[in-house]
Amino acid sequence: MNWANGIVPQLRPYFVALVQIAQRLDPGARVTSSRRSSTEQARLYRRWLAGKHKYPVAPPGRSKHEQGRAIDLIASERVLEQLGAIWEDAGGRWGGRFNDPIHFEA
Repeated sequence: MNWANGIVPQLRPYFVALVQIAQRLDPGARVTSSRRSSTEQARLYRRWLAGKHKYPVAPPGRSKHEQGRAIDLIASERVLEQLGAIWEDAGGRWGGRFNDPIHFEA
């Protein structure tokens, strides 16, 4: 669970709970990204602009990943929709509303 180390401490329990739910619903579910440096964000953004990244990437300085307030979570489409509803009910923002269904932020 190293992915959780970069998450803002107050938010960590909520993200951990979301991932635990995801893994109960889809044993293959996994976190692919959490906190990112500005350098990593810039690299991913350039890849997205070049059409080499499947999901949208915010420009450096505009991503909740850089603040330790977001994760990207791979799971089945059905599970992502369920998680999105759970996350939004808890007050979070789900990327499925803006063409990024693997993204969960607070």
